[in-house]
Amino acid sequence: MPSVNERISAKLTRAFIKLAQSCQFTPSSGQAAFSRSVHLPPTEIDLSNEYVQAPVNIAEFLQQEGEVMADDVFELNGKQHRLTQLHTRDEITVTFIYLAL
Repeated sequence: MPSVNERISAKLTRAFIKLAQSCQFTPSSGQAAFSRSVHLPPTEIDLSNEYVQAPVNIAEFLQQEGEVMADDVFELNGKQHRLTQLHTRDEITVTFIYLAL
């Protein structure tokens, strides 16, 4: 019987998949492109500079679908985006800041 943590993890993974969209993901390592789930939460404001508050776009991916690294590219709705910097990581997801190409 699965532990409580395993059951919670499975439920959170299913919830992520329901919220996510399918994108074409191209790793920077040169591997072939493949389809994976991505969730684009609302844009955050970077408050690190009190004079210029710039918007920050973040993309969230399931870790169980494979590695995610800086310089990977994903295509969603006909637009390409490049991952630039790790934002957060937990047991289920990894979140990167991205720029539109």
